[in-house]
Amino acid sequence: MSLLGAAGVAAGSVATGATAWAAGAGALRVGLKALPVSLNPLTVNDLVARQILGAMYESLTSVDPDGRILPGLATAWEASDRARRWKLTLRRDVVFQSGRPFTALDVKRTFEAAVAAEGAHFAALALSKVRGFRDIRDKTSVTLSGVTVIDDHTLEVVCDEPCAIFPFARFNIVDVEAIAQAGPNWHREMSAGTGPYRLMGSTEGIRVDVAANPHWRGVAAPFDRVSFLATGIGNDGITLFNDSQIDFSFVDTDALRLVADDPGFKRSLIFCPRMQMRAVALDPRRVKAFGDLRVRQAMSLLIDREAMVERFFRGMARVHNGVVPPALLSNERLPPLLYDPVKAKELLVQAGYPEGRGLEPFAVHIVPEYRREFVYYVSQWNNAGIPAKLVTTPRQEFITRSRRRDYDAFLFGWTATYPDPMNFLDELFSSRSRFNPVGWVNAEFDAIIEAAMALSQPKERATAYKDAEQIVMGDLPVIPLVVPDYVALRSNALTDTFITPFGGMNFA
Repeated sequence: MSLLGAAGVAAGSVATGATAWAAGAGALRVGLKALPVSLNPLTVNDLVARQILGAMYESLTSVDPDGRILPGLATAWEASDRARRWKLTLRRDVVFQSGRPFTALDVKRTFEAAVAAEGAHFAALALSKVRGFRDIRDKTSVTLSGVTVIDDHTLEVVCDEPCAIFPFARFNIVDVEAIAQAGPNWHREMSAGTGPYRLMGSTEGIRVDVAANPHWRGVAAPFDRVSFLATGIGNDGITLFNDSQIDFSFVDTDALRLVADDPGFKRSLIFCPRMQMRAVALDPRRVKAFGDLRVRQAMSLLIDREAMVERFFRGMARVHNGVVPPALLSNERLPPLLYDPVKAKELLVQAGYPEGRGLEPFAVHIVPEYRREFVYYVSQWNNAGIPAKLVTTPRQEFITRSRRRDYDAFLFGWTATYPDPMNFLDELFSSRSRFNPVGWVNAEFDAIIEAAMALSQPKERATAYKDAEQIVMGDLPVIPLVVPDYVALRSNALTDTFITPFGGMNFA
């Protein structure tokens, strides 16, 4: 769950360490609610770790603020054999933070190291179709048979099945030689990437310090050093920004109105749309009524999304009519998500639950920072007789239990890890996906997604994506919510484009 994937340690107070680097020339202090347990670039599986690692590591491709795919460590990529075979041309002017030149062999070794690392993480998911993946996971091989180094700057990747989006996935390319020399805890002591910054030190749960990489493309990084500091949840980040102890802080959803309505923050406020889907996941295994489309439709019709955008989010939010952000897929086939309490009442009657009578009580679980927003949703359902109860759960417990589908209903969010609708459709709604929030299965949808994976041309894939998204929205396995913008407070040292639609930060 990229949106809600978060640090698993308690946030320490920033007050004891925030002034170690003054906010003078060349220093930047970034406040984050909590810091991740691990900064291993090979096994990253949460958004906060990805935000920090983005300063130190680069991938094959990059993304501009509008979601368009750009060259990264790869300058070109070419598909053949129905997107089963990829030829990648790599940059020639790249040097690792260790000073060693970057080559195609480093990409192959990175892929193999990521696959060999146990657990579910972004890289393993992206590499799962590469030939030889299962052999490494089963420990019968240490090499990916589908990856061939043609020369120092050319690589061929062969997949066992079509994979039209392979080059767009996020891979943190690492210096495997440097890692082998440093030992198993290398990521706590050093970075091994090609990005504009390199790791200088960290205090677990409190701060991570990085400094400009002198080997980066022959161009000076915009800051001499950057410190990531744990501010704690709630409004602590805002307070620390206001006290000039940090230079940047994301603004929580619950605090958005406080900041937007304060004229003192006007010049510091920045925001941009999220490449994100947010929804309430309803598990029909636990609540029988959730298996009835009419009940799900009624619950959706009781949410006034446009009013939420204007009143709760002060205009800094978007209504998506589907499950894919419009910037990635403009699907003109989808009708708007309406607010219609009268129609909702009729649907409940048709489903055999007039005014909610007969519906078994259920709990809606969320993390604490979304409580005020969800008070509205639950109250709307309660007013129509739907017996929902709001329960806030500590973040790490929530993540663990929601992944196990331990909840009747829960907040589900997903931030794109690569700029293609497949990241939402396949990862969240195909029957074989481990991230499918409610176990939804639709054979027609699966067939469309499988066929789209063999289409290397974006326009052809877009047509298939629209068909697939129509099926999802017609069956409504989850109830889409308003998607708030990324909102942040930033000092004058940062531009308005410092935050990206993918939840990252522009450090280059």
